[in-house]
Order: sequence, then C-alpha cells, then structure tokens
Amino acid sequence: MEDFGKRLENLRDKFGYSKRSLSQKLGFSPNVYGAYERGERRPSFETMVKIADIFNVSLDYLIRGEDFQSNEQLPYNEKAFTQVIDHFTKKGINEPYILDVDKWSMLTTDDLVELSNHFEWVVHKAKMRDK
Repeated sequence: MEDFGKRLENLRDKFGYSKRSLSQKLGFSPNVYGAYERGERRPSFETMVKIADIFNVSLDYLIRGEDFQSNEQLPYNEKAFTQVIDHFTKKGINEPYILDVDKWSMLTTDDLVELSNHFEWVVHKAKMRDK
C-alpha cells in the first residue's frame, strides 16, 4: 500500500473535503482521517469501501494506485502469453522450463530462430498425427 496516504490526500484535495469533514462523514472522531493520510493508522476493509465510494474509485486504485486489468484489457502479446501459460497449466505442467525468464537472456538470436523453427516443426508434426 505504498503511497496510500498520498493517494488519500490527493483525492481529498480533488474533491474539496477537509480531513475533519471526511472523518465525520465516515462516522469517526475529527482526527481519524488525517491519521490515515499520515500512515499512523490503517482503515478497516469496511472503511476502505466507504472511502472508495465517497471518491468514486475502485479499491484497487485506493490500495495499489492502479485499477485492476482483466485479461481482456491486456495488450495482445500479454493476452497471448497468459493463454500459453493457461495451456501449460491445463496440461499439468505448472512450472515449464520454457517460462524461466533468466534462461531466455542467455539465448542468441540464432538460438531463438532455431527454437521458433523447432516449435513450428513440432506443431506441424502434431497436425500430421491428428489427420
């Protein structure tokens, strides 16, 4: 919840509330909201929902500073990659070696071309088998 207090302060300023008025709006004593902004206290889940409703923002924005992105909102390449990972998982391969990011940096352009060609050959072989 990095910068949580700063987000609260920015939202309060944007909407023109005082710390005292927000504390009262939330049903607390006058100084509670200010303690949230200063990071001295953390609001309960119920209070977070009320704050999100007051400012008309999502809980994701309030907590993380960004709104949730479903797979439908991801750029094409990220969406395709997510689908590949899902395919591995459905086949019972939970930690495929091919997804070890550190290993990819070791490969040269020629290695990547060879890997791509091999994958194309394996897919072609699977198509022939299924005919």
